[in-house]
Amino acid sequence: MKNSLATRVYLYFVTIIVLTVATIGVTGYWRSSNELENQYQNLLTQIVDNVVHQTDLYLKNYERATVSILTSPLVKDALDSNANTVTDFYTSSNIINKQVFKPVLINNPQITMVYLAGYNGFMAYDFNTHIGNFNYRSFEEYVDQLKEDTREDGGLTIQDSGFFDGHLTLARRISDRQTSRAFNGVMGFELRIGELTTLWKGIQLGESGYFFIVNDRGKILYHPDPKRIGKQLDGRQFETVQQNKNLVFELPDEEERIFFSRRSDYSGWTLVASMSVSEQRKPISNLRQTTIYVGLGTLLIASLLAVRFGRSIIRPVRLLEDGMRQTEKGLWTKVPLTGSRDEMDRLIISYNTMVGRLEEMVDTVYETELRNQENLLKRQLAEFQSLQLQINPHFLYNTLEIIICYAVVQKSSEIKDIVRSLSYMFRYSIRTDLEEITVANELKHVLNFMNIMGYRIQRKFEIDVRIPPELLLHDMVRLTLQPLVENAFKHAFPNGLEDHHTIVIDGWIEDSDFYVTVEDNGCGIDESKLEQIRHRLNESQTSIKPSEDEPMTGGSIGLGNVHSRIQMVFGEQYGLSIYSKNGEGSCITIRMPSKKSKKSHAEVI
Repeated sequence: MKNSLATRVYLYFVTIIVLTVATIGVTGYWRSSNELENQYQNLLTQIVDNVVHQTDLYLKNYERATVSILTSPLVKDALDSNANTVTDFYTSSNIINKQVFKPVLINNPQITMVYLAGYNGFMAYDFNTHIGNFNYRSFEEYVDQLKEDTREDGGLTIQDSGFFDGHLTLARRISDRQTSRAFNGVMGFELRIGELTTLWKGIQLGESGYFFIVNDRGKILYHPDPKRIGKQLDGRQFETVQQNKNLVFELPDEEERIFFSRRSDYSGWTLVASMSVSEQRKPISNLRQTTIYVGLGTLLIASLLAVRFGRSIIRPVRLLEDGMRQTEKGLWTKVPLTGSRDEMDRLIISYNTMVGRLEEMVDTVYETELRNQENLLKRQLAEFQSLQLQINPHFLYNTLEIIICYAVVQKSSEIKDIVRSLSYMFRYSIRTDLEEITVANELKHVLNFMNIMGYRIQRKFEIDVRIPPELLLHDMVRLTLQPLVENAFKHAFPNGLEDHHTIVIDGWIEDSDFYVTVEDNGCGIDESKLEQIRHRLNESQTSIKPSEDEPMTGGSIGLGNVHSRIQMVFGEQYGLSIYSKNGEGSCITIRMPSKKSKKSHAEVI
């Protein structure tokens, strides 16, 4: 059974287990994966920072090597001298080579060449290795350009391309004093880039990780692929590197890899580290697989336990269910115990006790209920018929008196007309086989009443009926309109009828209700009497009793009688409501359900 308790119990257990395992697994996986990603990002940051720091220290070491040259008196004298002959410059150059350049070259074997050029035309240089075909003219042009490219503040200038291939140039301007900004020469080193690559090769970024260095123009100074050294970085890639400094990012055309860059303020180079996404996420993938396998295993074991536990609960419940089904059929069946001696067995014992007691009581209650129901129906029928037959004989006496008068005075058609109308009214009033009747029947009854009233008041008076034709076959309670019209004649016009007096009968359907109103422009009802009438109408239908001295009773059947019979037929939410303003008239509204009548015109009396 799809909606059985067993199915729901199993589903609840499985849902709880799945939610628990999923929550713990997902939360643990999410936290662990985030921690691993943060660790890898921190690792990239630390590696790049370390490389930047080591590179800056390496270059600063050569900056310190320039100090011995800058502070040498021989260098200051050579740059300040005004020698007029080449011989003087040559002599100074040899002295500087032996006493100044040689110690620097010996202590720094990575330097290929050191040179010094003064603005006064002095030139001195020395090599750490033998240079075969040295182009002196090109070198002089290179030094002249270097004088313009070096930093104006005297700081070390690092050029990623040196005079020799595979070298970089470290140069700075020279003054006669360290604090002076009046420079009179420039000195430089030619340093092999290969020495720096030896420094960087020791950095490990996993099996597929690497890093490379580019300058501010996008030229690759170092790359694990020697073919890419000296090449220009792709425009989009270089723009991405520039925009994402100190951030983890991805490069165009480098899918499944992440990058991290850091720019050295000292050298102006940007170091970019790269790592494979798959390698980075491999521990996360292993963690995810472990979480899934453990979760599935836990779910399987927990589901088996849930099934076993659920069966222990469902079995006695099904026994109770079968017993209740038999009880529904009138077979008072007791449920056998499960033998577990737990709460379920105690519940079964209680159920069996209840079944035994109910079996004894039901027959008595059933017989008593049948007798009460029969008595109630008889009482309601008697009360209903009593309400229908509460007719005030005063109107009948007056009518018969008129007939006698006309009969004595003269033979006329009026007597025939009155007797015919009275006959119709009697026949319509005393019928007890019909309670619900059409609006047309009620209006015909009112017409007979008005025909007789015309002779009583000795003047012609017509009622304005505004009920739409399509509502004439609608159901309503018999003997409801005529008492309301009679009530208007009795109470609305106490001083007699005038030409301006009117009685209007209207009807309409609103929402799910059918409304019929009887409205007059008579004297109205004062506020205190109106409240009394409304209070009596709001009482229960059995407590409303028509009385001779109450203004809510008419010449035949009182308003309370009409209100009670409408409620007995359609329900207590329906009945009469009264609106009246003293001196302006009254309006009585009948509210009934808007169920369309199924009677045909042939049923109209």
